[in-house]
Amino acid sequence: ERRGKTSQERRESTMSQSYYGMDITEVRSLATQLDQKAEEIEQIITAIGTKLGTTQWAGPDAFKFRSDWEGPLTGQLRQVSSVLRETATNARTNATQQEQASA
Repeated sequence: ERRGKTSQERRESTMSQSYYGMDITEVRSLATQLDQKAEEIEQIITAIGTKLGTTQWAGPDAFKFRSDWEGPLTGQLRQVSSVLRETATNARTNATQQEQASA
């Protein structure tokens, strides 16, 4: 049996007692940060791809590493970047909707 609330549950309980809605500025700031982190991931993909392309490395291990990087690994990182951008867009949409509802 679990005792007490988790920190997330305590935070939600506290917030629900004193505040309902959204700090539009904070949500827009969050969206900006999500976009920035998505861009950082894209930059990492490019930097590693460039370095990998100029690294002298031959043989089966090199082939496997490059295949993994250029295939599933880069794809997974691009998915994360895409989800971050999508989440940023949703946050901005929510902020705009809140702003319009509050006007």
